[in-house]
Amino acid sequence: MDFDALAYPEVVFIEGQEYKAQRNMSKGQVLVPYTETPDVGIGDVITQKSGKREIHLKVLDVQFLEGGTLNVGTNHPHMLTLHVENSTSQPHKTSTSSNTTFNIGSISGEQLQVGNNNTQSVTINVQKLVEEVAESNDPEAKNLLKQLLENSTVGSVIGAGASALISML
Repeated sequence: MDFDALAYPEVVFIEGQEYKAQRNMSKGQVLVPYTETPDVGIGDVITQKSGKREIHLKVLDVQFLEGGTLNVGTNHPHMLTLHVENSTSQPHKTSTSSNTTFNIGSISGEQLQVGNNNTQSVTINVQKLVEEVAESNDPEAKNLLKQLLENSTVGSVIGAGASALISML
């Protein structure tokens, strides 16, 4: 068994030249050992032979590393690392999650939910809370709120305004 052939099992074509290569789809990388520097740059499209078909890979980034193969798995001394995007598969991909931004303008309201994940942010200022409870006919709510405002910890957080809020009740 030829273990060198397993190191670079794919065949890619760069500017019509055939090269042995190793493609890592999860990293979007193609490793190409070379002796003579291939003519490839960002934006170029290279072709990978896959059975009887071809896969077109758009080059997003290029790195030439002299002596990069250490002659492991190949007789070529240098390594070309291509960061690629499979342009053949693009028309077949379904959008499972989109990050579309909608500019609505200004929105105001109480208990307003905008965004994902079904989370709701409720913001109410303490004075508004006290005013609403004071206007209600609920003596229990008034008493509970008064007890809360008289608490020393709450008083230290709110400060001097705590006594003014208590007087509203």
